[in-house]
Amino acid sequence: MKTKQQIIIFICCLQGVWCQYWPINLPDKIEALRGSCVTINCRFTIDKNKYDKDLTDSAAGVWYKTDNKDDKNIVFRSGSSNLPFKGNITGKLKDKDCTTIFYDVTSNHKGRFFFRIEDGLKWNYVQKSVSIDVIDSPPKPTVQMFKDQMEDKVQEEVLEGSSMCLRCSAKILCSSSPPTLTWSSTDRLHLNESSRLQLDQQKQTEIISDLNFTATHLQHGVTFICTITYQIQQRNTTAQSNITLRVQYAPENTSVSVFPSNSVLEGSSVTLICSSDGNPAVFNYTWYRENEGQMEKLQTGSNLTFNVTDRTHTGRYYCQAKNQHGTQNTSVLLDIHYATRISLSCNRTDVTVCLCEAHGNPSPKVYWFLSGRPVINSTNTFISEERLSSTDLRSFISLHQSLTHTNTLQCVTINTHSTASEKIQLLHCSHESRLEYEQPIRAAPLRKLFFITSSMNMISETP
Repeated sequence: MKTKQQIIIFICCLQGVWCQYWPINLPDKIEALRGSCVTINCRFTIDKNKYDKDLTDSAAGVWYKTDNKDDKNIVFRSGSSNLPFKGNITGKLKDKDCTTIFYDVTSNHKGRFFFRIEDGLKWNYVQKSVSIDVIDSPPKPTVQMFKDQMEDKVQEEVLEGSSMCLRCSAKILCSSSPPTLTWSSTDRLHLNESSRLQLDQQKQTEIISDLNFTATHLQHGVTFICTITYQIQQRNTTAQSNITLRVQYAPENTSVSVFPSNSVLEGSSVTLICSSDGNPAVFNYTWYRENEGQMEKLQTGSNLTFNVTDRTHTGRYYCQAKNQHGTQNTSVLLDIHYATRISLSCNRTDVTVCLCEAHGNPSPKVYWFLSGRPVINSTNTFISEERLSSTDLRSFISLHQSLTHTNTLQCVTINTHSTASEKIQLLHCSHESRLEYEQPIRAAPLRKLFFITSSMNMISETP
């Protein structure tokens, strides 16, 4: 190889030009995609003082392989159509720009090539050559990650809130038909990308697409895919590269599940389970309860269990999830259901006024009966209610004196878990006398619920 170059240099000297070194700028190696075109970026120099006048607009550019023995095997000459390679010198030779494009790349384009200038001046630039490698599939694009404007070569995890840039780049093998770059992601996120062209360190044109965003927990574990698409002979050929983002973030999506339900019957067991998403994983769960406006710490751990519940367990419970980047709180309302309870009292003056208080969760309903018949508002009776709380109800009934001499008055309360009733005999007595009460019935099971018909004309028990 060295002997061949020396022979060529010797021939140059015989052409009448002094033997000297004129640099040429060529890439060392380029890839060409079969069926596409390939661009060779090229700039040459001459001695301006002596030979600049010999370089004119009529100058021709010539390319030949290293294994060619003479000019008869030259592969390309500008302005000539009967040589093996079809192409065009896109640069202006008078300006010493010898950039060249070869079309319809085949396996014959594989090899090492030298450039020659022909005009009043003839010169072979044998001191520098370019190697073309023909490939059948497009090369994958290069994907880089920049965190806060600094390249992260090891691709470590990034902290939520960091300014991120994912860069996809690829050399343009054929300038007349450049490829396109597109971004996609496994979670189908909305992506805001920007593309541009620039020269790389070897002065080859490359296409770059940047994806800029602020890292959030939603992108943790998401794979970003860059696809390069070449159009070759009316068909698309693609190649892909990808990168998976790892984001560290404080707890997110903290929630509490209640088993069997957040509404349970008094005396049963209930478990509250706290879960959260964080990277790194949550290492501490703490339970609190709101008590008279203050937060009361209960225990740590993801589960909070009450084996035997009572109505005092009703309230709002808070779970705090914590990892090294922060905390997040969530809450749930625990509602303890219990059977209805009743109390009945009366006072007699000119009219008899009775008060029936019902307690239960869910809140009970109150019904009045005289001698087994439902009572509604009339000229002789008046019923009113007062809601004391979400679980307490107070009902008043006023009876005309004409109804109090032989009748039995009964108050019945019902909720989804039980019924309770209490009744009195309205006896003949003065208004100072105490009324006699029968033994009250409390907390009957659901199978003994009283059902009141829509016409409100009777009350009965289920068998």
